[in-house]
Amino acid sequence: MKYTLLLVFALMAHLLTAQNTPGKKYISSEDLGSWVGYLASDNMKGRMNGSDEMLEAAGWIAARYKEFGLKAFKEFDNYLQPYSFSRRDLSVNEHNVLGYIPGADPKLKDEYIIISAHFDHIGIRRAVEGDSIYNGADDNAAGTSTLLGVAKAISMSGKKPGRTIVFTAVSGEEMGLHGSRYFVSNPTIDLSKAFVNINFEMTGHSEELGKGSYYMTGCDFSTLDDCIEGFNRDRNITLVDTIAVAGRLFFASDNIAFARVKTEGDISYGIPCGTFATTTMGSHIHKPNDELELFDLDNMAELVNYFSEMVMWLSWSNESVEWTNDNFRRLN
Repeated sequence: MKYTLLLVFALMAHLLTAQNTPGKKYISSEDLGSWVGYLASDNMKGRMNGSDEMLEAAGWIAARYKEFGLKAFKEFDNYLQPYSFSRRDLSVNEHNVLGYIPGADPKLKDEYIIISAHFDHIGIRRAVEGDSIYNGADDNAAGTSTLLGVAKAISMSGKKPGRTIVFTAVSGEEMGLHGSRYFVSNPTIDLSKAFVNINFEMTGHSEELGKGSYYMTGCDFSTLDDCIEGFNRDRNITLVDTIAVAGRLFFASDNIAFARVKTEGDISYGIPCGTFATTTMGSHIHKPNDELELFDLDNMAELVNYFSEMVMWLSWSNESVEWTNDNFRRLN
């Protein structure tokens, strides 16, 4: 009996260690370079909302969802959620790209982790040194490719998440967060059961924070960063929580749509969230030189593999994530 108990304790210790030990790396720098290279190519003409190129990009993302084995919601069996919005008295037709990996834990599978990233940019504008295509490689082909990398890595791992993971590649961000706001107004899931939203933006550069580092907007608004620090033990990746503009940037990307699903007076009801990025407002943002050639793809691959493990860890976590700012509360 004594030896049996020792064996059980040893096995438990091994499993606990394995849950917090870096695993196999499924996403390569070549994967990311190929994806970003496609989305941010000159042929995509800067991915202006309402353009033929945006429709092509949406279809391409949907094809990656299918390739990686993501399930489609019954309402949108081709992964595409159509919507429209008005822009200077014109109707802009767009699509979000939605898919999911079902959760496996009987107690957690009806809860959701929502992964988001926008795939639009600002199109063709005034030429700078002869270049008028604003490719939007870091903003935000990088975030979209990070989302795809997380989806592919989880699929390739063969492991099942505890909570259901919903992937929402959204459009309309550059014109006012239209895609993410449409999704939360017309959700395919019960948003009151969403655990967290993780939004990816500008993950292709390392010169501002250094290799192996990223920051999260909204560290002062919820306990999501504290929860992630529990995952970070024994890893070489650093969550930098001293970015001065991170609080302001919390209100500037798609995560805020998930934070403000509804508002009553001064109180916003939504999902604890944050945007994960490696650049604040670099010299390439909204410039024609936002191109793949400036990327640190090896660093990006390290982060994407890390993010995939982090999302899986969160999907099984029993630690609650709560708002810490009095102006935000969970949906009920």
